[in-house]
Amino acid sequence: MKLFISVFLLFVYLNAKGQVGPPRNWVDSEVKHTDSNGNSVMMTNSLPKGGGVVYQNEKKYGYVVFWTRMSNQSATPIELKVKFPEVTFFKSPDSYIKIVLPKESMNIEKEQLFDYGLTNLQSILNDESNQLGILQKKIGPKEDYLFYVTVFIHIEGSGSARAKFELNDKELFYKISMGSDTTLIPCGSLDFKN
Repeated sequence: MKLFISVFLLFVYLNAKGQVGPPRNWVDSEVKHTDSNGNSVMMTNSLPKGGGVVYQNEKKYGYVVFWTRMSNQSATPIELKVKFPEVTFFKSPDSYIKIVLPKESMNIEKEQLFDYGLTNLQSILNDESNQLGILQKKIGPKEDYLFYVTVFIHIEGSGSARAKFELNDKELFYKISMGSDTTLIPCGSLDFKN
């Protein structure tokens, strides 16, 4: 009987180990921007995670969680400022999103976790003390900065979500697509401080 149990446990162990694959790459896009002085920043945007439902004032919201990494590849500091409008509308006034910057810190070790390790999304939506009104960060030379962007969706039949930061001169935009709807949201600035 002991031999049977040992062989059975070995079989289970080997099969369980054999089913574990490599960690998934959750990067959706990576874009390098270089200014006229040769300073550059790499902006890395994640794929979405999430799919739960939360409520605010009896309205139902789906959500997706993204992360972004700003990598300063220059010898000059960067000043990052991000502030989203309270609500962004799509095709109809009944279809809109709320974009929230949670106060919780993101790090690359959380990449494989459910919702990238972000917890209590209900509280993040409803409690402003869990949100950053404005993200303002100085990123030193050769440093990376990672942060969450959480999108709360009040849209029926929205489809899959994709989002990324885009830079036009020093102006920062957040391009978000939900199914066939796409919008470009002015949301701040990214400036090299010479």
